[in-house]
Amino acid sequence: MIPKSFLVILMSSLLLATVAAPWAAPRVAQAAPANTTVVVDDSSDSASCSGSTTLRCAITFANANPFTNIRFAPGLAAVLLTGPLPTITGDGTWIDGHDISNGCVCPRLDGAFWGDVTGNVLTINASYVTISNIIVVNTPSGGADIAIIGGTHNDISSDDLGLRPGATQCPAFASTVGVEVVGDNTGSAGNYNGVAYIYGDTISCHGGSGVEVVSSNYVYVGTQRDGTTPSGNNIGTTSDGTGAAGNGYAGVRVANSDQVTIRSNLIAHNANGGVTVDGTNVDVSFNTLSANYWGLAIAGGMTDTIIGNTVGKSADGLSALPNTHEGIFISGGTGLFFSDNVVANNGGAGIAVIGNATQALIENNNIANNGGLPIDLGDDGATPNGSKFPPGPNAWLPYPVVTAASGNLIQGTACPNCAVYIYRAIGNPAQPRGGGVFLSINTFANGSGQWSATLPAGVTAADISLTAFNPAGDSSEMSPRPQMFLPLIER
Repeated sequence: MIPKSFLVILMSSLLLATVAAPWAAPRVAQAAPANTTVVVDDSSDSASCSGSTTLRCAITFANANPFTNIRFAPGLAAVLLTGPLPTITGDGTWIDGHDISNGCVCPRLDGAFWGDVTGNVLTINASYVTISNIIVVNTPSGGADIAIIGGTHNDISSDDLGLRPGATQCPAFASTVGVEVVGDNTGSAGNYNGVAYIYGDTISCHGGSGVEVVSSNYVYVGTQRDGTTPSGNNIGTTSDGTGAAGNGYAGVRVANSDQVTIRSNLIAHNANGGVTVDGTNVDVSFNTLSANYWGLAIAGGMTDTIIGNTVGKSADGLSALPNTHEGIFISGGTGLFFSDNVVANNGGAGIAVIGNATQALIENNNIANNGGLPIDLGDDGATPNGSKFPPGPNAWLPYPVVTAASGNLIQGTACPNCAVYIYRAIGNPAQPRGGGVFLSINTFANGSGQWSATLPAGVTAADISLTAFNPAGDSSEMSPRPQMFLPLIER
């Protein structure tokens, strides 16, 4: 029986479609529409459901009544939590910070009166759950603002986690993690089949990571339920993306997970990496990764793709916003693919590959003005050809060398059957601050290592630098301008 304190409104699917916010359309399209709405009108954290409705009572009701829509009474500014809320087990539960007329209440779940117990503010162990337009602040360390431990098709959308909208400084305390997805491998390939979709949020000020994906699969950070429509998060910044509000570890941490997409986010000011990865089939694309310790750190895994990111610059690409160490730091993993990234202004190397990391294929990137080399195998400065041999980072693949030039035609040598990529050099790419802009020209060396290419009009052999990658996917450092022309000078 529904307590009298609940305001229960039976809604047709037509009415829901009318009042639902636009971003909610995929939820209605793929799940049975909610037919019961419960309105929270009590800001306390009481478990007693007599006379008024607390959020704790509303979740308890939703767990017994799938596809319940939880809204908030106008003027209810906050829910004053004293401990973790009940785990959400009712499929289709939708907690949205609007009232029933779709006006924004946008209440904060405030842990200022939280007791000594640790735990998550909201825990999801169900499918088709949406948490939207909610603010979570002042919760103690030891848990997450939102944790997903089971189920699929869950949305975390348009929330402010760890920092109130408009605030410019982090509060005195916050939970350890903003959004945590842990131990959930129930996702599958195809549109709308993921475990979680985290988009349009501000996730900042946490003691650990903004987002953690641990031992899970098919998690999307920065895209909506189709997995492709961008709706990025601000992770480590103020709600408007302009101020620093960093998380204490990574902006996004991926560990022992598969099929994770991190796309179209602003990830800045985090104390460790903007993104740290140890997983398989992780896609990190079209993000701004700046003012972190590392922009991106890959410690293990395989077949990860890193495409179209801006690393070390502002989101508009106009201002330097350096990561304090390497732009991209690769200490493990294999079968990695890096293309079309802009990596500039970082404190260390643009892209560093160390240890036994191999098959990091680095092509088509624009890299310059970093504190170290643009691409550094070993992260120890320039490695002249023939000075080091496999095993080692990217098998110590040698860079190509130009041996002859006539007008726009150049010829040279490289590793047999290797691809040769041609850049317009910036400074000396074998020294700090040097680098290059990809000229959209590549060729292939034959089985004897011989190659040739035609440069664009106005570009001479003195203007270029080269990289190579072999059929296994190992890439070289960028060739140094003075040394690469030594064979020509000696003739």
